Amino acid sequence: MFKKCAGMALALALGVSLALGGVAQAKGFKNLSFMGSYMGKHPTIVYVWEPFFKAAEEKFPGKNGLSFHYFAQNELYPESEAMTALTDGRVDFGTVRPSLFPGNMSLLSSVAIPGMCPNAIVGSLVTEELIEQFPEVRAELPKNSTPFVAWASAAYQIHTINPIRNMEELKGKKIIVWDATTLEIVKALGATPLRMTSTDTYLALSKGMGDGVLCPLAPLRSFKISEATKHHLILNVGVNTFVMNVHTPLWNDMPKDMQDWLKAEGGMKMALDCGKSLEDGAIADTKWMEEQGHQFYYLSEEERAKALAPLAVFTEKWKNEECKGIDPALVDKVLTFVQERSKYHTDQMKAGAYGNYKM
Repeated sequence: MFKKCAGMALALALGVSLALGGVAQAKGFKNLSFMGSYMGKHPTIVYVWEPFFKAAEEKFPGKNGLSFHYFAQNELYPESEAMTALTDGRVDFGTVRPSLFPGNMSLLSSVAIPGMCPNAIVGSLVTEELIEQFPEVRAELPKNSTPFVAWASAAYQIHTINPIRNMEELKGKKIIVWDATTLEIVKALGATPLRMTSTDTYLALSKGMGDGVLCPLAPLRSFKISEATKHHLILNVGVNTFVMNVHTPLWNDMPKDMQDWLKAEGGMKMALDCGKSLEDGAIADTKWMEEQGHQFYYLSEEERAKALAPLAVFTEKWKNEECKGIDPALVDKVLTFVQERSKYHTDQMKAGAYGNYKM
C-alpha cells in the first residue's frame, strides 16, 4: 500500500513539476510550430524559411536545441483566429495578415494604402521599419506576442479567366478578394468584389462563381489559381502586409544567445529576404506562365495613372476612418514616415542596392 501511495505521490509531484516548468521546458525548443501562411513550394518557403530552419538546427543542435515544424495557413487553426492563437500559445511562431482584422492594426495598415509601395521589397522593408520605429505600432500587434519579422506581398494584379485588357473591360466583372482592403479596392476600380479565402479561390473560379481574382502573382501556382486564370492585367495596385510574432512566454524562456541569433536572422534581414523571394518568384512565375500560353496585359504609365486615379481617396480614408480615434499628430507622423521610407527604398532599388530589378 505504501509503495502504491508513494508511486502516486511521485507521479503527482512529477506532473506538478512539469506543469510549473512551462511549455518551453516540457518540449524544449524542438519542433516549434511555425505558421507561415504560404502553401507548398511557395518561393518564400523554399528560399527563406527552409534555409532558416536548417541554419537554426545547425546553430543549436541536440535535444535542447532549436528546430521548427512548418504549417500552412488554416492547418493549425482558422486564419481568422491568427491573433488569438499567438496570444493563447496555440502557435509558437505565427503569421497574422493585418488586412483580415480591420480596426486592429490601423497604423500598420498605412503600408497597404493603394499606391504606397510599388513592390514586395520596398513594402517589406518599410513594414519592418515601421514596427521597429514606433511602439504605438507594436502595441497593435497580438497581445502576449513578440515581433519576429514583417514583410509585404508582391504587388496586386488582376487575374481573369477571360481577357480583361483595360479598365473598361473590368467594369462590372466579379473579382474575388481575400480581405477587407482589396474588397474596397475592387469596388473603387468599378468591379464587383466577392470575398472568400485564398484556398477556396481555385474551386470558385473553376465553378464559374467569379471572373477573376485580385492578388499578387506569387500565390497563383501554389493555390492552383494559374490553372483557372490565363489572363493577367498588370496594375501594381499596391501591397499587403504580413506580421510574424513569437508567443512571448516561449520567447522569454529562450536563452539569450538563442534570442540574439533569432533577432539577427529575423527583422530587417528576413524582411528583405522575404521581399526578394516574392519578387524573384513573380519574375519566375511570369516567365513560366508565358511559356504555358498565358497572356499579360501592360498599361502605359499614362493609362495606369488614369486607371488608379480612383484609389487616391484611400489615403484620406485611412486617416479619417481607419485611424479615427488615434492622435492625429501620430497618424500624420506615421504616414510621413511610411511615405519617406517608401521613396528611400524605391530609390535604393532603382540604384541596384537590393539586386538587379527593373522598376
